Amino acid sequence: MRFFLLIFLFCLPLLGYGQQKQVKLWGDKPLDFRQKQVVLYYFPCQKSDNKKNTAVIFCPGGSYCYLAKENEGFAPAKLFCEHGFDSFVLFYRRGIKGNRYPSQIQDLQKAIIYVRDNYDFDKIGVCGFSAGGHLSGTSAIYYDKNFVDSKSRNLKTDFNIMIYPVVTMQDDYVHKKSRRNLLGQYYNSQLKDSMSLERHLDRNLPPLFVIACKDDPIVDYRNSVRFADSLKNADKVYKFQLYEHGGHGFGVNPSLIKGSDKQAALWYEDFFDWFDFLFKSF
Repeated sequence: MRFFLLIFLFCLPLLGYGQQKQVKLWGDKPLDFRQKQVVLYYFPCQKSDNKKNTAVIFCPGGSYCYLAKENEGFAPAKLFCEHGFDSFVLFYRRGIKGNRYPSQIQDLQKAIIYVRDNYDFDKIGVCGFSAGGHLSGTSAIYYDKNFVDSKSRNLKTDFNIMIYPVVTMQDDYVHKKSRRNLLGQYYNSQLKDSMSLERHLDRNLPPLFVIACKDDPIVDYRNSVRFADSLKNADKVYKFQLYEHGGHGFGVNPSLIKGSDKQAALWYEDFFDWFDFLFKSF
């Protein structure tokens, strides 16, 4: 009885989200046992009046160590479903289990391949928070590098969202815990440079939506400022919103922001407007 109670409590946050399917992206018996933890959850849009035929893959944050599954995964997935998007939540491999680069980008590319191969969406985007924001940006920049296999595949997304993201691996503004979990304790300068996203904007990037908060106590907001400056100098399509207040880790939940200024948690309203303008999907 206790076992079934624990299972019920674990699954409780998923109830009411219209969850249709969960997929083990690497199969039930992957060659690398760590790949067994990689799961993609699908939450289909139930509304026909404003359905956009667009999929968003959500990558929760957690310093590449753990995953903020509810607040930065299931909650925004539900909200996007209510606004016409089909949502997927990716549980990718993390450093706490000994997973380092390129495990995380392999998992995300595997998710993109799965969605493209199994559904007929007009557009596919990725939304990431904190370290998940870095993962989203990595997929946007390195879409032309297949980390999964040698097959020729379309890995380019149509848009990417980066919410209070880790961006740089350079010493001045780096989030050290994310860098340590992604790259390990020992890494060379080439890898450190390649994962500093602001340095690699010479490609034909998808449109990027980025937000940050000046009072972020976890990831220095200047990660995003530096990234936005680089995007501007490279003449890329992007929108950057910098908030005075908001902190970190709020996802789409205003109650997690201290003080009376909750605007940062409503970033998705600006995104929806930007999306409609960008793709003329009225």
